Order: sequence, then C-alpha cells, then structure tokens
Amino acid sequence: MPNLLPEIRTQKEHNYVAFFLTFACNLRCPYCINWHNSSPKPRHKKTKPLEAGDWIEAANRLVLRKDLPLTLQGGEPTAYKGFYRLVNEVKKDIQMDLLTNMMFDVDEFIRNVPVWRFNRIAPYGPIRVSYHPNQNDINDLIRKAAKLQNAGFKLGIYGILHPDENIRSLILRAQELCLKEGIDFRTKEFLGVHENKLYGTFKYPDSVSSSKIKRSECRTTEVIVDPSGGVYKCHSDLYLGRNPIANILDENFTIGAINKFRECSFYGDCNPCDVKVKTNRLQIFGHTSVEIRNIR
Repeated sequence: MPNLLPEIRTQKEHNYVAFFLTFACNLRCPYCINWHNSSPKPRHKKTKPLEAGDWIEAANRLVLRKDLPLTLQGGEPTAYKGFYRLVNEVKKDIQMDLLTNMMFDVDEFIRNVPVWRFNRIAPYGPIRVSYHPNQNDINDLIRKAAKLQNAGFKLGIYGILHPDENIRSLILRAQELCLKEGIDFRTKEFLGVHENKLYGTFKYPDSVSSSKIKRSECRTTEVIVDPSGGVYKCHSDLYLGRNPIANILDENFTIGAINKFRECSFYGDCNPCDVKVKTNRLQIFGHTSVEIRNIR
C-alpha cells in the first residue's frame, strides 16, 4: 500500500531522527536521563500510543540521507508490541539504529529482524546497548552481544561514567571484559546532578538544573517523536509531553517546522541531552542539539 502522506525530507543541518516507541522500560535506573529533574515515575501525559501501522506510515514519509538513520528508542523500544512488525514493514531505504538495554529474547530478535535493517556502515554499531550496573548483567549482555554479532548484526555496548565510584568501577570492569571478547564498549559522560553537584559539558551556561528559570528562543537539529506521534523542539518538552509542535502524522507537517526558532519559558530546566557538547552522528566532537538565543 503506497504512503499517502506528503514526504518529510531532512536537510543537511538535521543530525538525528528518533521515534520513541514507548517510554516503558524493564529497568529502574535511579539516574535515568529520561526523567532528568522529574520523579522516577514518568509524568508524560496519558495520550494514546501509535499503533504499529501508524509508525510504519510515519517512517515511510521520511526521506533520509544515507548517513542519517531513523533511531528507534524509548524507554525500551523492543518492549513495544509492534516492534517486529515495524522493523519488517518500513520501506527498505530507511536505515535504522536501535537504542536498547538488550533485556529481550535475543533468539527471538534474530528470528524476526532482518540483519540489513540494523547493519549500516557507520563509525559505531547501529545497535547501541546500554549497560546499567545493578540493573542488567554484563555477562548476560556479553553472551547476547556475541550471539547477535555471530548472526551478522553490528553493535556496541555503552556505559555512563557515573561519579559514584562503585558504579564507575563496574563500568570500567565491564569495558575490560567486553574488549577481551571482541565487543565494542564505549563510555559516555554522566549528565546531571549527583550529590548536589552538576556534571556535564554544556554549551549554554545555567541551562541545566538552574535555580532561576528564564525565557529564550530555541530551535533544534533533531526530529524527535513521542509514543503518541507528537513532535517536539527539545527533549525536555518531549519527556513531559509539553507543547508538541505537530504530530508526525499531520498531513501539513514539514521539515520547515523543525527549523524555526520557538519561544521557550523553561531555560534553566533544559534536558542535558539537548545542550550537551557532544559528538554528532559522524562522531565529530563539538555538536550541540539545539541553538538557543535571546536568553532573558
């Protein structure tokens, strides 16, 4: 069946396209970046999630460059009940990445997911697995990663260099174990507040966990879509279900809506993912997801 919605064609300045299939997760990490400055219980509005057919229709609208995949994430995206249908029925020229904690049946995954879907040429594995000490078991992840690699999938495991020394030591030990087994393991900077100290390299001063909230104008380089199809200008809005700029299934939604500067009343409560200085999709350091101006 042909896609009836107008295409959404990304431009060279767009660095990331992500479908958050679900915010549900089978882990309970107290430092989860999704709920930065929120209670552990998600505060997202109780909106109706998209059916698999809707996600497929939305994905088939996309016209993406070869170096820009559609990233499936959450929550835990494989927990979404339509996950296997989605990865099989989206048009083949959409390359995908997967962010996962790999707490799924890896044999079922191999049976149901075509290798080419998560196998693009990139400076990192298209399947990016998060290791969370005391939540998932590194030995279990290593076994699963080896099985996926043997099946032809490309992946890597990632750990956050948490300022807590016990957690950090577990991350570094996990990295050592993975590298011995021929599994890529990379570390990332911890973002947020730990023991009343803010950690992270941020482009905009006082944009994260500030005691004073200001107004500003902001625009993003990312197309980020929540489980109900809402499109947002930043992760802070996305996780709170606040002020979507459109729905991914809106007939009139175009990429031009992403490029606009928009008024924001929450500067100082930015999500670290948006204002962090980081590597882009090509692993070149110095990128920041949003551009902010007129801070007042």
